Amino acid sequence: MAASNLAPGLTRKVKKILEIKTEGQDVISALSTLSSFYEENSQTARRSLRSTIEKRGLSIHEQFLISAEAAIQSLDTVQTHLEGLTASYQHITSVLSATKLATSPLLIEMERLERDLEGVEHKGRCIHDFLEQYQLAPEEISALQGEEVGPLFFSALARVRQIHENCRSLLRTHHQRAGLELMDMMATYQETVYERLCRWVQGECRSIGEYDAPEVGNTLQAAVCSLRERPVLFKYCAEEVATARHNALFQRFITALTRGGPGGMPRPIEIHAHDPKRYINDMLAWVHQALAGEREFIVTLFGEDKGSTTTESYNIEHLSMRSAADNSQQVHEDGIGSYVLLDRIFESICRPLKVRIEQVLMTSPPLLLCFQLAQLHSFYLGLVSRAVGPGAQLAAVLRSCRDMASRVFFEQLRSRGDKLIRSPPIPPVDLSPPPQVAETMHQLLEIISAYESAMESNPLPPGHPAQDAAAESEISPVLAAVLDPLMDACERGAEALKPDAPSRVDEVAKIDPSAHRIYLINCIVAILNGLPARKRSMISRAQLLSDMLEGHLSALVGSEVGRVLAKCGLSEILDRIRLYKPFLNSQQATPSQSSQDHSAADGLPSSDVALSIERISEAMRNFFVLVSSPDTLPEFFQIQAPRTRAEGVSRVARYLYESFEFLYSVVDDPTSGYLEHGGTTSIKNTPMQVRTILGVV
Repeated sequence: MAASNLAPGLTRKVKKILEIKTEGQDVISALSTLSSFYEENSQTARRSLRSTIEKRGLSIHEQFLISAEAAIQSLDTVQTHLEGLTASYQHITSVLSATKLATSPLLIEMERLERDLEGVEHKGRCIHDFLEQYQLAPEEISALQGEEVGPLFFSALARVRQIHENCRSLLRTHHQRAGLELMDMMATYQETVYERLCRWVQGECRSIGEYDAPEVGNTLQAAVCSLRERPVLFKYCAEEVATARHNALFQRFITALTRGGPGGMPRPIEIHAHDPKRYINDMLAWVHQALAGEREFIVTLFGEDKGSTTTESYNIEHLSMRSAADNSQQVHEDGIGSYVLLDRIFESICRPLKVRIEQVLMTSPPLLLCFQLAQLHSFYLGLVSRAVGPGAQLAAVLRSCRDMASRVFFEQLRSRGDKLIRSPPIPPVDLSPPPQVAETMHQLLEIISAYESAMESNPLPPGHPAQDAAAESEISPVLAAVLDPLMDACERGAEALKPDAPSRVDEVAKIDPSAHRIYLINCIVAILNGLPARKRSMISRAQLLSDMLEGHLSALVGSEVGRVLAKCGLSEILDRIRLYKPFLNSQQATPSQSSQDHSAADGLPSSDVALSIERISEAMRNFFVLVSSPDTLPEFFQIQAPRTRAEGVSRVARYLYESFEFLYSVVDDPTSGYLEHGGTTSIKNTPMQVRTILGVV
């Protein structure tokens, strides 16, 4: 009711006031500002609030105008300055336009000169590049013409070769004349430099020719490498080096033989000439040492041969000889090879070395020493062949000396064998091997020991097929040369022990028929015991001797068995029984249906008077009585090897038992016809009893 009494305008104001959001930031800020100058909250103050606020705003605007007046004055000053700058700019622009019109011909001329300068600089660079590729620098010319050979010299020489190669590209263009002139100039430089380099290398090599193991400097290596570009000069230089080393090596070898080293140490080699093995070994050792030094010098200086190897087989007989085509190809490629140079260098000592070795061998050294010298030559021949090639003269000299030592060795073996065959040893009374067997086997063992010692230096591992083949090929002729005459002499000596021999050892004494077999068995066993059969190279010879031993032992056992069977009468019976053996076999295959068949009965062993059951039983009884006697069976006491003697006794007992058992089985065979006459009932002893008596296992 009270609200409706308010005036409409007041109502709007009240509503507007009520709608004001007092928590707004603007309201809070306005009230805060109002509180700064609204000090008294009275009715008068509230009524004049509007005018107070307006006065406050007017005061603020007046302050703003006072402050802005200074800024306006500053802007007026800036405007004045800008107008002055604009006037100056217009003046400068007019001056520049006038100047540009005046200097335009100069700018055009400057651009033309810049283009000309670029062209001149390009030509200068082209000339510089041309001189770099086709001309030598003054310092390079000085290095080539100077006396010193060093890095600058080789660098300049490389530049000459490079320029010479670069000139070839000019020949493919329209600058052919310039290319030919430059190539001619560089060729002149090269020829002069290479000739000077060749003389320098020769001088350097002559200066180091007197040293045993000269050192090759980097400069000398580079010089020789550069000379390879001229094969003729390189070959000439290499030949000069080889000649210098050839003469120096000869002098050093003679000095080592006669005067020894500096101050007498090491002592002269010829001071040991009374000891052939040491004398030859010292010479070959010196040669090998010199060869190692010379090879190192040559390989370092001239390079290694293509295709050369240091792992060749020790067996020189299997070394392949280089063909003449290979040598010519090697010389064509490298001018001259290291094998050829080393061959020429060591050619100087071939003759004095060969003469001294042959002098030693012509004195006919002892047998073992000859073999040791042959092995020594084979060892050094392998070393030399791997260093200078198997076709070198030094290798040929060592091969010739080795062959001569082997020839002297086998001649001595042959002489001893012939002497042994001409005068065979007389068998001792106890049929033991003669002393010649032990002496010969002792010599053979010494030879084999020397060979095994030589094989220890073989680069191939033990058991290698190549090593085994080489050992067999080298030791087999020695075994044949030693053992064949020995066995022949033993057999000739054993002939005097045969009962029917034209001359006997003792005309009065009764000779055992088996004596010659026992004697040969003892000799063969002694040889086998002395032969190292564990070596593969000895297996074939040991097998041959074992076969001979088996043959003699079988013959000895057979003769003793025949003697026992003949004494009791079984020998003839067994021989006749064996004549009926085919018939008995056929009867077993197709037995007769009628025992009364006379045609069959006529072919039976029982129908033979010599094979009657009474005679067989009597012979078998005599056999049992004979083998029951302890002195009947042979004991072979004269066989010295216990195992062989036991084997012979065992075979005799077994063969006797088998003979008795065979005859007993024939009598017990229904097809033999003996069952009608009582069969085995007429035989008192059985095969088992005989086996027990003989001790057959």
